[in-house]
Amino acid sequence: MRGIEGKVTVITGGIRGIGKGIAKRFVEEGAQVIVTGSKDVENARKTVEEYSKLGKIESYMADLSDAAAIDKMIDDVVKKYGRIDILVNNAGIQIREWATDFKVEDFDKVLAVNLRAYYLASRAAARYMKKQGGGSIVCISSGNSQRYTTRRSPYNITKAGINGLVGTLAVEWGRFNIRINGVAPGFVDTELFRVGVKNGIIDVDNNMLVVPMKRMLEAEEIANGVAFLASEEASGVTGQVLFIDGGWSRAGLPEKKEM
Repeated sequence: MRGIEGKVTVITGGIRGIGKGIAKRFVEEGAQVIVTGSKDVENARKTVEEYSKLGKIESYMADLSDAAAIDKMIDDVVKKYGRIDILVNNAGIQIREWATDFKVEDFDKVLAVNLRAYYLASRAAARYMKKQGGGSIVCISSGNSQRYTTRRSPYNITKAGINGLVGTLAVEWGRFNIRINGVAPGFVDTELFRVGVKNGIIDVDNNMLVVPMKRMLEAEEIANGVAFLASEEASGVTGQVLFIDGGWSRAGLPEKKEM
């Protein structure tokens, strides 16, 4: 894809799930990829070992709930490579509980990682992108930014907030040739999703009632959208959120597959 090869690319939460799929696509496109994690050093090592056969990739451990750690992460990347061309804000956490019972400290934790970190990392990267003449940022939102589900109110709120963040910063930074867009995935077949199914938290058949395509999505399908928006092929696109959700965000009533 035009405009990714050789680009210094930071992908937060790039060591598992959707983030790992995004990392694979960017490595294959020839980018210099830095995937970040917080504490899962072993998973980071495995991801780098697996994808280093395809191209250039390394890991960086950072606590994204810590503002100073986020600034240091971006600073360290620029110190090493001289620039940052692409930032993919992907890291996120999920805590399930009724809003009436949600602990304030857990609410703050979800907001810190899922939304505040996106804002802080974006502006840290944008400071350098402004000096170097431009750059591209892609933020991972969710179908839950428009289709709300119970027992995950802070998650829904942060994902809706990401859509607003994308639009706001696109307007502010467009004059500096800094593009920022979002991708909102639907139901994606990841390890974390399968754990939810196994634990009885997620009912796949029930979910598919509201998905017109009647199937789970793959991480690589999300990665394709991220790669497009980050690339020069989307040079005129900013402030947009691309829903890659099998049609979920456009569905009305639930429908069975055989209808």
